[in-house]
Amino acid sequence: MDNNRLVVFDLDGTLNKTEIFSIPAHRRLLKELEIDGKTDADIIGFYGTVGSEYIRTFLPDADEETRRLYLKTVDRYEKELMQQLHDTYPGIPEALTELKRLGYRTAVCSNAYISYIDFTLRALGLRDQIDEIQPLIRGMHKEQTLRLLLKKLDPAAAVMVGDRRFDLEAARANQIPFIGCLYGYGASEMETADRVIRSGFELVAAVESLIGFDGRPSYGNKEVDSDAEKSANP
Repeated sequence: MDNNRLVVFDLDGTLNKTEIFSIPAHRRLLKELEIDGKTDADIIGFYGTVGSEYIRTFLPDADEETRRLYLKTVDRYEKELMQQLHDTYPGIPEALTELKRLGYRTAVCSNAYISYIDFTLRALGLRDQIDEIQPLIRGMHKEQTLRLLLKKLDPAAAVMVGDRRFDLEAARANQIPFIGCLYGYGASEMETADRVIRSGFELVAAVESLIGFDGRPSYGNKEVDSDAEKSANP
């Protein structure tokens, strides 16, 4: 395998079990601000969205100062909690190790700022498995930041792995195949993915089927079975 094939990952809902620390952080802040009526589903529903965009819908009656304070404070609370409460999805560490062994380059492209991405990857013990980070750039959407990443790295072939429509739309806009993670936060948005996976144990097979060594992409919405996944989940 040449080392100019790239696997680009979303972060939350793809590598990172975000709800473990994020829901308690939001709950703490909502209680402090005496804001009622927000469910866990409301919180999870905005994962993957740019903060400056989701906060207007999440707190429609708040002024801009309160919204800015909310985003800043919840980020701090999340990082505090993440030091004790964090986990990857099943099979993800093993899949990253195997992708690196096979010679793939890896990257994270997320609608989050670099401080959050780096902090999260380090907490999860995955930072050394990721070659490149493409964070949010103010005023840009994921399809634009993914384009910047691809232009910078200029891979011979690339695939995007994610769990939300933002990831799928970014892959389509940049004409690369997409692997949808059914275990994440947007399973219903993954219907048109080129491949879908139910755990990290299926990831390597999905990547290989799309941008493997023979260089012949194979498209179509198909689930990829994995001997490793079957043996891990008898």
